[in-house]
Amino acid sequence: MSVLLPIIIFLIALAFRVDVLKAARSSILIGIGFIGINLVIGLFSENISPLAQQMVEVTGITLPAVDVGWPAAAAIAFGIAELGVWMIPLFVVMNLVLFAIGFTYTLNVDIWNYWHFAFIGGLVYMSTNNWLYSVAVGLTLGLFVLVAADWTQPAVEETFDTPGISIPHGTSAPYAVAAIPIHWAVDKTPLGNIEADPDAIQDRFGILGEPIFVGLAIGLVIGIAAYSNALFVAESWYAILTAGISFAAVMHILPMMVGILMEGLTPLSESIRNYMTSRFEDRDMAIGLDSAILIGHESVIASSLLIVPIAIVMSIILPGNDVLWGIDLATFPFFFALMVPIMNGNIVKMVVTGTILLVPLHYISSAVAPLLTQAAGSAGFDLGGRGLITSPVADAGSPATGILALIPAPVALAVGLVVVLGIWVALRMWPQRMYMVAGASEEKAQETVERRHTGKGGGLLPNKLGSTVDASGAEGRSDD
Repeated sequence: MSVLLPIIIFLIALAFRVDVLKAARSSILIGIGFIGINLVIGLFSENISPLAQQMVEVTGITLPAVDVGWPAAAAIAFGIAELGVWMIPLFVVMNLVLFAIGFTYTLNVDIWNYWHFAFIGGLVYMSTNNWLYSVAVGLTLGLFVLVAADWTQPAVEETFDTPGISIPHGTSAPYAVAAIPIHWAVDKTPLGNIEADPDAIQDRFGILGEPIFVGLAIGLVIGIAAYSNALFVAESWYAILTAGISFAAVMHILPMMVGILMEGLTPLSESIRNYMTSRFEDRDMAIGLDSAILIGHESVIASSLLIVPIAIVMSIILPGNDVLWGIDLATFPFFFALMVPIMNGNIVKMVVTGTILLVPLHYISSAVAPLLTQAAGSAGFDLGGRGLITSPVADAGSPATGILALIPAPVALAVGLVVVLGIWVALRMWPQRMYMVAGASEEKAQETVERRHTGKGGGLLPNKLGSTVDASGAEGRSDD
């Protein structure tokens, strides 16, 4: 990704008449940013996986489905029945056609993350041995993330200052959509009145509320829990203190790496949007990228660190769970990335919502483990003597996986398309309300309605269903 994506971005920038040197500099910075992000996530993974396994060992519980993480899941996905090879050109063609006819505003250039579509397709292939069904279900996930990216784009742009960028990410989008009704319910409880965004926390606790101290505290707590049976051993405290410093480092360094990536991305996205606006006044466009550009937000990092011990404890106490957490504990920033606008960066709401989502996540990833293990064998993946493998966050425990891979393929295909079309229709019937549900302010939602849902829209499909939108973006105006 750190090599392929900068090349793709560079070529796209040239196609939109961006200056060659400007495009080259920005593309290189994007590559540097992704390398930095991967290094920090790797640091997180190297430290948290042993602690998680140590916590489970203290209890004496045996969990058979080992979390091998998203890198293994991606490698397996691309190796099943050539699904990964075909999913790339098929999705590119589908995306271009859908953009041309006005079905989507997003051009998803994040080719590496097409593995999510191949992953779902591969699981379906293991259960059906039907290649066409598998491709169709994989592309249905692709449809979903395009529609979800259109839906969340105004809120993402406003919250993260990413003009012209949307997030069609196969891990982040399903969790964010599933989080919306849960957040609505949580907001009706006393938790809805708690102010817990990073600024509020720092105002309340002063210097101790700074990200590095938050990371230090969480790392120490997890380390003590992991070595609770050996607290009088010097080596245990070395491991505990290492965890604290490592988590503080993640809190401090990850935003810097994302900042480098955004330094390269922002001028390109602005240039591309200006180009499109000058030539297609009635047409909006967003460049679809990895949710990695969002994970430097303090709310994302803090929520991700706080959810780690909760996930480990839940894996121990949930009856019928098979998941032994490991590498995917480092993937929680992608789990939370698109929830920030929905919950206004409120860490308490994000952690509570995430905890609720962890219940089905454990059971879905447990149920998927036999299929994924079979898929790994089919792809020639070395299981390393493990009986069962899984990747709980990305994507074996995803709500999308539960719908698309664990029910009969024809039903899954029908349900997936109904969900996609339902969101698409709602976005064109009540656009302003839908954008606000996804976290956009009233002003940002109205601005987006004016940009997207007035005029001809530049495609064959209507950009507004039902009543028209007046010049100020207000919904509900009658045609007569």
